Amino acid sequence: MDQKGSIENLHDQMPAVFNTRVNPNWKALIEALGQQDQNTIDLIESIRQQFFLKTATRPYIDRIGTANLVQRPRFVGMDDQSFRDFIPVMAYSPKQVKLVLDKILDLFFFKDSTTSFVASTKFSPFTLTDGWELTYIVDSYIEERVFFSADDFTNIAVATANEIVAAINRQVVHSYAIAFEDSISKQTYIRIFTNTIGSKGAIEITGGAANIGLQFTGFNLVSGHGGNTEWSVSKIGDTATMQYTGTGNSPMIDQLQIGDIVIITKATNYGSFQITDVNPSDDNFKFKNIFATNETFTQSLVNDVKFMRPYKSNVYLQDRRAVVWEVRSGEIIVEMPPSPPVVKRNRKGAAHINGIVSNVLSVVDPNTLQLTTPSEFPTTGAQFYFIPLGEIQTYDPSDLSTSIFNFKNKLSSDMPIYSYVSKSGDLLGGITPDLPTLAATNLINITTANRDNANTLTIITTTPNDFEVDEFVVVENAVQGIGLGGSTNGTWKITEIVSTTQFKAYSFGGPSGSRNSTGGTARVERKGIAQSGGLVILRSAQLDDKKIGPFLWDINASFILSSLTANLTLEIKAGNTQRNIEVTTNDIPDQQGQLIFDFGTTRQEGPVKYYLKPNANTLQLDPSYVFQHNHDVGSAVTMIRRRGGIEFDGFGSEHAPYITDPAAARAVLQELMQELKSVGVFINFLIRYPQFFYSTIDTYKSGIDPDTINQ
Repeated sequence: MDQKGSIENLHDQMPAVFNTRVNPNWKALIEALGQQDQNTIDLIESIRQQFFLKTATRPYIDRIGTANLVQRPRFVGMDDQSFRDFIPVMAYSPKQVKLVLDKILDLFFFKDSTTSFVASTKFSPFTLTDGWELTYIVDSYIEERVFFSADDFTNIAVATANEIVAAINRQVVHSYAIAFEDSISKQTYIRIFTNTIGSKGAIEITGGAANIGLQFTGFNLVSGHGGNTEWSVSKIGDTATMQYTGTGNSPMIDQLQIGDIVIITKATNYGSFQITDVNPSDDNFKFKNIFATNETFTQSLVNDVKFMRPYKSNVYLQDRRAVVWEVRSGEIIVEMPPSPPVVKRNRKGAAHINGIVSNVLSVVDPNTLQLTTPSEFPTTGAQFYFIPLGEIQTYDPSDLSTSIFNFKNKLSSDMPIYSYVSKSGDLLGGITPDLPTLAATNLINITTANRDNANTLTIITTTPNDFEVDEFVVVENAVQGIGLGGSTNGTWKITEIVSTTQFKAYSFGGPSGSRNSTGGTARVERKGIAQSGGLVILRSAQLDDKKIGPFLWDINASFILSSLTANLTLEIKAGNTQRNIEVTTNDIPDQQGQLIFDFGTTRQEGPVKYYLKPNANTLQLDPSYVFQHNHDVGSAVTMIRRRGGIEFDGFGSEHAPYITDPAAARAVLQELMQELKSVGVFINFLIRYPQFFYSTIDTYKSGIDPDTINQ
């Protein structure tokens, strides 16, 4: 095939004596003719592509759909690629009702709602070893086995998610892997999906040393994780016994059960084996391995012996699922979330924050945060948004354990803006205002608890506490003394803080009467933020006038904003001129530029020219400019990047935002499914709305307002 353009072909066809590539007259004529020929060829090729479903774009792909009696769903915002997949399902698929409905759900919802998958609990980078393998069962009967070779990685000890995904997808047939970035934690995990859409698909990790580095759901994070544990391996027939000798840290055999998988990376007994017997009292367990070797070895902290509990993932186990159930002949239940994400298939068109993001490693104190990746944060202090990971802790005295429930917060318009003074290493210090309170059970030991006849309890704790008035304190396990009143154990409302080790509380129920007690514990469970897992988003304005959005682009704007800002430290009065203005320390350059005052407010003013920056806190303005508005202390002063509106790059990278109704997309989907079903088939829709915690079934206010009774 001739790869030359039309211009080169015309040059080749002309007699060499004319020297058309050099002679300016011939060259201009040939290029004019050749360019028109090339334009015609390009036009023909573009038209040809619009005749085929795989290459057609709007509006021609809509015409192809119409020719096959398929129209793009209204009010959904379905993009061309989704519509390209939608047409064959609606027009060409055999009328197997469940199969077609599963495919429709797969188009309208993400794979994690329609298809079974398992997810790693470890995130990138992953620590693997050359030769490690991963085995899992697909759809309950197909085994996939993946081997990881050092040749497939830049450094297998710090493997990236994309490298692992590529290694898996090269070797499997009935499943596939993806790198999944969690939008909250900003960490990248591995997910393995079955190719089977709907309720018949399943994935179950069955072993492989690579699971030590990936830790898919079911990996045991308790047993076998102590260093210096000594094991003795013995074999009778094909049954091997692993005995904890008592030397080194306990492997927590009591946390194992029959059917768990032991993963051994010692060369002499290498492999993954199903446990057939567990004996916690003798600290041993058994499994089948005809090639087991008698030996005694000391386990390292990282590998050697690990455990997992097989977890079979089905789509019905997922909180957000879109699936078709055949409950009986002629009746189908379609279960789905309230809003199909087809209306926002990717990040284009979604709203983003222009700012550097880092995960919170630890909340050191109310004014200090430790971050995971703070290298791009300024050292001299800046403003940021803090999106904490919410947490509730509950202590169970029966088994001496603490249950933790995490819930994710979202960035909203009314969230406070924090600032820090300095950065030292990975620590942000001098944060104001104070960070939210950490969640805790606040469990503390009691010295004495004395209850009087008025049901008031006076408690003295062994160490200082931070309890507050109106909080509820739970007293447990106090040893009751002689008295006529009720027990001091129970739940009490704190009424007075006497000192850091003494407080008073009141009980609204139970018999009155005095009683003294000793010992026991007091706790105040506080809903708050988790020690780690939150997000810090640095506040920064737009730096690049061609930055991918979305933004509400104003092509008639008179300037492009920058991120270089300061705040006034002395007010400016309307009607006055200002030769110099006093501002906070800033990064505005010491060169001529222009400023905007109070950007985004009713008192926005500018651009105002400034000539130089005499010192870190002074800007010298154009003395002829007369201010039209008052600007108070603290008002924003922002340098503009340049005069003029946005310049589009011509490639469509400046994505505009849009507003849509997700519920409308679900209604369209339900109508499509009703059209697709066969005669005599009934569809019931089950919509799974998000779970509301700490509320009654009647989430919204209803019924009779008690305050209006008898009015």
